Amino acid sequence: MDLDRRAADAWFRRRGLPMVIHRRRRGSGMLRRSTPGLVFLCLLDLLLAGLLKLLDVPAEVLEARMRGSGLAYVLGVLALMFAVVVVPAVAGRLMARLLRVVSNIRVRLAVMGVAIGFWLLVLPIGERLTGLVSWEDPLWVAVLTNVVALAVLMFLVRIGVGSILTWAARSAVEQVRAIGMLASRALPLLLLVVMFSFFTAELWQAVERLSPGRLWLVVGFLVLIGAVFLASMLSDEIKELKSWTVEPGMTVLRGTPFDDDDTSPEPAMLSRAALTRTERLNIALVLFLAQAVQIVAFGVLVFAFFVVFGVLILRPEVVTVFAGRESAPGTLLGVPLPVSSALINVSLFLAVFSGLYFAASTATDARYRRSFFEPLLEDVKISLAARDIYLAHWADVRRAEVVTLEAEDIP
Repeated sequence: MDLDRRAADAWFRRRGLPMVIHRRRRGSGMLRRSTPGLVFLCLLDLLLAGLLKLLDVPAEVLEARMRGSGLAYVLGVLALMFAVVVVPAVAGRLMARLLRVVSNIRVRLAVMGVAIGFWLLVLPIGERLTGLVSWEDPLWVAVLTNVVALAVLMFLVRIGVGSILTWAARSAVEQVRAIGMLASRALPLLLLVVMFSFFTAELWQAVERLSPGRLWLVVGFLVLIGAVFLASMLSDEIKELKSWTVEPGMTVLRGTPFDDDDTSPEPAMLSRAALTRTERLNIALVLFLAQAVQIVAFGVLVFAFFVVFGVLILRPEVVTVFAGRESAPGTLLGVPLPVSSALINVSLFLAVFSGLYFAASTATDARYRRSFFEPLLEDVKISLAARDIYLAHWADVRRAEVVTLEAEDIP
């Protein structure tokens, strides 16, 4: 098998497994691979500054806006929040594609230089000229902060965090596309468990009387329990993965840089090299993030369901009876919403609890496991099969070649 080393490295990075790559090659193309993340930071900083400028107003101004054009104002804020989440990610992905498509080295280097200059100088000055940031904040502090952020970004790309986060973002998009499966297979049964809790007055009273800080402390506690459970469950799964193997040439590797063309001598002799500590950590992190993305998507779905369901079925006077007092207008992450705070808080609590229940079900219930967790394991098995070929093909390499020209590294 005649493998392309750069294509193989890029394949592992796209799958969130940079630790499989030879350690001497992990830093190759670091500037080029950092540029999409830099574009992400530029747009994120700009949009967040605009969002904070919109929300950072006196309470009387906010109330006047809500009275004058409440729905339009809320929709505008929500649209800007959506842009904060979506636009930087889309722009970063487009930049990554651009750097792969453009073949002229000078053009690539020019694009990288423009992105760095915009982040270090143009953005801090532009935010102050447009009024998004006050001139009272020293410009040199902003420039120094951006320099440090650039250094941290390049370090994270060097150790592979950028590849893992990029993979996690793609996984999140896939989960959004699969939201119908979540809604049809997991949501109905769960609603039978938590629906009665939604109509329990004691729950409304307990949650409504929590301060925002204490409510988020409760949410964090439940999230921590879920994280510990996932970590312990994935530890057992990785032990089983160690003994799993697949011979080259099987259909799982078709269409990858490791597709066997029957020219590799003695493919049956391929053996599984022991996973290193960093590789085990990388695989565990990929599985953890994939599960976490599923759980978050499911939690958001449950939250939206209970908010809409509460608005439809509960009159304001019923909410007052449940909560034991009149509830103030609701906010979520500082964004005012046209529903009561009691409904927001109860829906948030039930969403987090439902996510915890969903995490346990994917590990213990055969139907949930087959639908939501086993596909993740199959994906990792494909990566492990490719890893076996990758290591066997370059087993005799003692000093991996590193291409130093940023614009030529890893297509």
